[in-house]
Amino acid sequence: MSTSLTRRSFLSAAAGLAALSGTACASPATSGSESDSAKTSASADQIMGSLSLEQKIAQMIVPAIRTWDGKDNNVTDLSAAPQVAEALRRHQYGGIILFGQNISSVEQTVRLIADLQANSMQGTDAKASYAIPYLIAADQEGGSVARITMGTRGTGSMAIGATADAASQNALKTGQVFGKELSSLGINVNLAPCADIIANLADPGMSTRVLSNDTDTVQELCKSFWAGVGDNGVITTFKHFPGAGDGADQPTAVHISLDELSEQGLAVFGDLVSQGADMIMTAATTFPEFDDQYVLADGKTKGYYPATMSPKIVTNMLREELGFGGVVVTDALEMDQFFEEPNTGDAIVAGGKDDVECCVSVAQKCIQAGCDILLIPVDLNSPKAASFYDDYIAGIAAKVQDGTIDPTRIDESVRRILDLKEKYELLEPKKTDGVDADVAAAQDVVGCEEHHAIERSIAEQAITLLKGDGVLPIAAAGKRLVIVGRTKTDANPIGAALDELMEQGVIDQDVFVDNRLTGKVKGIAEAATSIYVDCYFDEADGGKLAYSKDLSAAIAKADYVVCLSAVPAGLDALQDSDACMQGITRALKESSAAKAKFVLLSDNLPVDAARFADSDAIVCAYLSAGFGIGATSQGDAKSAGAYNANVPAAIRAIFGVGKMAGTLPIDIPRLVKGKDGRYTYSDEVMYKRGSGNGED
Repeated sequence: MSTSLTRRSFLSAAAGLAALSGTACASPATSGSESDSAKTSASADQIMGSLSLEQKIAQMIVPAIRTWDGKDNNVTDLSAAPQVAEALRRHQYGGIILFGQNISSVEQTVRLIADLQANSMQGTDAKASYAIPYLIAADQEGGSVARITMGTRGTGSMAIGATADAASQNALKTGQVFGKELSSLGINVNLAPCADIIANLADPGMSTRVLSNDTDTVQELCKSFWAGVGDNGVITTFKHFPGAGDGADQPTAVHISLDELSEQGLAVFGDLVSQGADMIMTAATTFPEFDDQYVLADGKTKGYYPATMSPKIVTNMLREELGFGGVVVTDALEMDQFFEEPNTGDAIVAGGKDDVECCVSVAQKCIQAGCDILLIPVDLNSPKAASFYDDYIAGIAAKVQDGTIDPTRIDESVRRILDLKEKYELLEPKKTDGVDADVAAAQDVVGCEEHHAIERSIAEQAITLLKGDGVLPIAAAGKRLVIVGRTKTDANPIGAALDELMEQGVIDQDVFVDNRLTGKVKGIAEAATSIYVDCYFDEADGGKLAYSKDLSAAIAKADYVVCLSAVPAGLDALQDSDACMQGITRALKESSAAKAKFVLLSDNLPVDAARFADSDAIVCAYLSAGFGIGATSQGDAKSAGAYNANVPAAIRAIFGVGKMAGTLPIDIPRLVKGKDGRYTYSDEVMYKRGSGNGED
């Protein structure tokens, strides 16, 4: 069985780690507001004994409230969305999950969450004896998944894993930054980190959200991140059990044997459970190599359920074998993964995802598998969706009443949820000096200069030189330089890095810059040093090659070409048919013809290092998100945005500002081209985990 840590002992352990980090930032006050509701707060025991069946089921549901009656009507102010407030009061939901649509500024977010909690205390359900505050959840992994859009993005998990001996401290510091920012806003559950191991880079569910492909490393960094988040009283959620995929956008089967999984993802989760993990999210992928088969919706075809719906994975493996007694939360049940079997394409349950009976059947299977929280059955975004939830809760209750769902399963789940709320002192509104004071406190914390300094430092430590020790750094003086972004949005990180390099005198102030991404030209065309900036991909109309004659002409005269590459997971993005691959291939070919040194800046999953092995130098930054905000706008927490620190750090390092001391956190296999012209991964490792310092 798991070792259950008390909140005090856990926070004491976290504080010991925190003392090593030296994080300097204002400590946030706890967000929230006192309710004027007549209902009183109570213990988990008292609440448990007072709830009706329908109220228990509602405690197991966490909806999203992204928009209301139209995709452009973001829910950011509850007072401006009275229908949302009324819909929420119809049931005592266990919590709310917030997304980027709900978050626009520090003040707005603090007030929204305070209003949500106050609204929950005034439910219209006459049977409710006690007010039960919400779990307020958000996915703040950092990097490509960061919901606090005005705060600190962080470098992303893989970048943390790339910081070698400093990775544990950097995971801790990142957790502390996120914990402080989330807590100051009133968010009490972080749906992070990904504790997955990369089992197969060809799997579209793998990305830079993963820390490493080394079990010991992932274990250590997850615990450090947890300590930092927990130091601020925020609940950490480890995902996606059983730990072999960080979530694809479509129904996906992960082909990994149980023996392999036992040494990887299960080992990580087993360690986290033994240390007292509070909450675990299950995967939406299927595992046909070892899971049981089930009869699908047509009554005859056999297939596999997503891990979330599998009794073997949730109850047998997680509950019984690993001994997890905490809260199991599903991945978002609105996703297609819960309705379509990936191998056969057949429906898992009858009716379709827009049918409430179908969704109730999915909920039934999740509950019977051993899950406690049903996350986003549908987005609560319209009167129709509000009515859906009435029928959804009634439908689950009917399955309990007719014996299809064992009532003890409902009681077990609700008890776990209430115990978790009680453990983190969430069963009663927090006493504060008022929302205005909470806003002021949060504005001192979210996106503060100290947090961005931590983020920048980790980004600089992560930059990895895979190849080109004799090529880099670039001495810019008197050279013709070409920087090729992927899209026009790359103007922000490229511009921020160049501005800083010029301010520091690394690049001459009188350099001639022809920036086609911004349309701005500066300096004199006859200057000894010139920089041409362009891109090769246009995201409009589904994405297409946007490689200009002017770019070809600039490369023909260049001494150095720095080309950004952002490859997502899976193999499709690495094929010759992909427009981005065509753009990079052309730039590499033209650079070779001009005898210019070609520097590949890999700013996402570093598998492009194998695709463009002929590059003269390869530098990895591990994050392609957050290009829309300029780094120079940071410093004012009231208006700051979550920008990308990784790519500017990589560009600075390419020009000599930074050591490029990072090491590769995953193995990169060699790519081979088959007779059909398609690239696949071979069994040979081209760049081993731990590679760096320019060693080819």
